[in-house]
Amino acid sequence: MTGFRNMTLKRFILLLALVLVADCAAAPEKEEIQPTQVEPLMIVAINGRPLYQDQFEEFLSLTPNEPGEEPVQSQRSARFREFVMEQLLLQEAERKEVTVDEALVREQLASWLAEGQEVTPDLGERVRTFLKIQKFIKQEIRGQIEIGNQEMQRYYRRHSDEYKVDDEYHVLEILLEDRERAEEIREQLHFGDVRTFKSMARSYWQGLTAQGGGDLGTFRSGQLPENFEKVIFQLKAGEISAVFRSPEGYHIFMMEEWVPRHAQKFHEVQEAIFEKLVGEKESVALDEYVNQLFQSASIEVHDRTLSLE
Repeated sequence: MTGFRNMTLKRFILLLALVLVADCAAAPEKEEIQPTQVEPLMIVAINGRPLYQDQFEEFLSLTPNEPGEEPVQSQRSARFREFVMEQLLLQEAERKEVTVDEALVREQLASWLAEGQEVTPDLGERVRTFLKIQKFIKQEIRGQIEIGNQEMQRYYRRHSDEYKVDDEYHVLEILLEDRERAEEIREQLHFGDVRTFKSMARSYWQGLTAQGGGDLGTFRSGQLPENFEKVIFQLKAGEISAVFRSPEGYHIFMMEEWVPRHAQKFHEVQEAIFEKLVGEKESVALDEYVNQLFQSASIEVHDRTLSLE
């Protein structure tokens, strides 16, 4: 089924999760008035299991489009393929007796309750279904993927430009409202004395990072206001700026560390490379696996407006 070439593992898992979350978020709007009973309209039978129009419409209403796609209703056939795909995977998970830890189901429901969401009686089953398919995919797809060290090394060498890091500056700050007090504190600070700088920040500054010793974090060029960069980026490691005025008050900066532009070593990015390669192989493997499911499944489409082509 070539229609699934663009259905990656990441999109499908996201699709399942968004259906689940949207269903929970929409729960408070449900009315308890019982609708008029209408004979359900079967649109497809998958391996003898009938599926109905209302199930598909719910799927349509809750599944997102890819960026740039047309509205859901004009993509019914594409969404129908995804709907059938979900059902095929669910059937396979059930056939292979994939089980879900009920503690995980209760944990998810409890987290929604804590956020003030309404938990409907059928939501537990939706959570269970989502977790079952997710677990099945991990077992059948990710569990079969092998990524060796040589493969990761080869990727690292071929994509070395992706792992070059620009100059990084680790900055500390003390911010005060009074210039005279700022000048007094500046006189007590000395080149390279990080401990004293952090102690002063904790003692005299009431800002958000005071308890962390005035640690602003690590920055690269372009991430700070231009007037701040002119002061900070000319400092050497361990050097402390003069008192600097801004609309926020009077600043004292310290360059705790400067890391010049460099290529990250393999061990620094090995985990990221592993996840990237696994993700790429997962997408291909899921596509192939779903194609096999479609080829071996009995699928009878009863709605002439829908197609798997």
